[in-house]
Amino acid sequence: MSEIFKPLQINRMIIKNRFVRSATVDNLGENQVVTEAQLNFYRELARGEVGLIVSSGLFPGLDGWAAPGQLGIHTDEMIPSLKKITDTVHANGGKIVAQLMHAGWFGNPDLCGFQTVGPSETVNPANNLKVRELSSDEVEQKVDEFVKAGARAAEAGFDGVQIHAAHGWLVSAFLSPVTNRRSDKWGGSPSNRARFVIKITEGLRKATGADFPILIKLGIKEYHPEGKSAQEGINSAKMFIDAGMDAIEVSEGVEETPFNHIRPNRMDPYYAEECKGAREAISKPLILVGGMRNLSDMEKVLDDGIADAISMCRPFIMDQHIVKKFREGSSKRSLCTSCNKCIPTMLERNLHCTFNKGLINF
Repeated sequence: MSEIFKPLQINRMIIKNRFVRSATVDNLGENQVVTEAQLNFYRELARGEVGLIVSSGLFPGLDGWAAPGQLGIHTDEMIPSLKKITDTVHANGGKIVAQLMHAGWFGNPDLCGFQTVGPSETVNPANNLKVRELSSDEVEQKVDEFVKAGARAAEAGFDGVQIHAAHGWLVSAFLSPVTNRRSDKWGGSPSNRARFVIKITEGLRKATGADFPILIKLGIKEYHPEGKSAQEGINSAKMFIDAGMDAIEVSEGVEETPFNHIRPNRMDPYYAEECKGAREAISKPLILVGGMRNLSDMEKVLDDGIADAISMCRPFIMDQHIVKKFREGSSKRSLCTSCNKCIPTMLERNLHCTFNKGLINF
């Protein structure tokens, strides 16, 4: 049997194969209630034999709300609605972790009623909105929000949590010298910039127990002239593992333009070199995301020891059953062409593949 169809253990959680659904904001919720469209999507991912589903990004605090149909995990009142998701996935043989994602400078003041916030005062080049610097006490409050969100995730039946620390969202912004220009304990040196993630990880571990899986989607390197290097990212990853992190999904950090991480297929796999560097320093599971469409390429990544699992997002928007087709031998490649035309459909609250003809649609 190919390594890609063998189980993988992440702390107490055992996933049945090495395929991971990488998260996006699906924007399909309605008034902070899970919709049938969302449940259908998660149901088909589980039926399609995805080893681990990372939920669409859930905001831990109101000022981290990015999109109208995005769900939060910011109050206990969200638990029953979110439990519908975990019950649906588990009933169909799947595993799911909750992605904790604070929008930071991508927050939407019209939705949440708050000014966008970040580690330092700046202006978001994507929308020209002014970003307010969090005080040190407010940073502590954000840590607490993430920890409480993780506890809610456990109560809602999620098999673990993933901290979103990539692509310029709040946690990623704390890690980056581009967006974190603080001079207190939360900024400056790489270890100070890593403190936010470390405190969240330690708090989650205390709140959820020693065996509850805690993952991170981490921007190892920043493709920005003033951004952090891959080596700094790897050093930070080691600190997070030491703090109690169980697995790392390797991605990129702060970007000069939004959606820069969503690239055409000519560049696949995007972050293999960064993952190779992390592999030399980290023994816990690494998950590689970015542009892979051919089963043979995915198998080679695992066979070469670069990563322990493969994550995809756009191919699962197109066809939630592609993993099952891989296993059955009816397909060797995702039909996703990385055209990115699904992105506008997400913004329009109608997430789908524009070329999804006859395949599963939700």
